[in-house]
Amino acid sequence: MAAPCSRDLNRRIVIEALTQTKDTQGGMVDSWTAAPPVWAKIMNLSGNERKLTTHGGDAPEARTEFTIRYQAGITPKHRINYSGKLYNIKHVNDYKEQHKFLILTCDTGLNQGR
Repeated sequence: MAAPCSRDLNRRIVIEALTQTKDTQGGMVDSWTAAPPVWAKIMNLSGNERKLTTHGGDAPEARTEFTIRYQAGITPKHRINYSGKLYNIKHVNDYKEQHKFLILTCDTGLNQGR
């Protein structure tokens, strides 16, 4: 794998964090809080269809890598919003543990970032 390069970060993405607040009846409500957009390199890795149930039905899913400048605190509890499409963060890789770039391995699917 070639080392990430800043000039390759040419797409804007938004990293969102799940937050929970209490509603008026005391129940918990999930919402996503967006951070300011960041520059990213995007690489589509694979795609396929996953069976929904044993009775049929397929759901498309894709695997994508987003490379961004290093940011502390990004975990699989976050998601990425790119051009209105939501990606679940599955793995966070601090490239060569140098704190310069993060490689976020993500997927899409039915849960839309959850």
